[in-house]
Amino acid sequence: MIHLAHRRPRAVTPAPEPPSTPAFELALTVQALYQSRGQSLADPATATAFETALDAVILLVDGAHATDVVDAEAWGHLRAMFKEMRQAPDLV
Repeated sequence: MIHLAHRRPRAVTPAPEPPSTPAFELALTVQALYQSRGQSLADPATATAFETALDAVILLVDGAHATDVVDAEAWGHLRAMFKEMRQAPDLV
């Protein structure tokens, strides 16, 4: 019989922190907004609704660019930010 009472427990290695990237930080911010309303992007229905809302915003910005309300440079920056934001449900 092996007595385990005298053995020291193994040290638990904490999980590594995820890399801090702009897309990850943005995902955490979006997730916090949803959590403040009792929702989470980890919920598939909420993630789908988020993507639908983002599609509507992109359509609005594309229309603003098409009618010269937003110039090409600003439009390009906004589209790049929305592309990163679209990753939020996969990053949280």
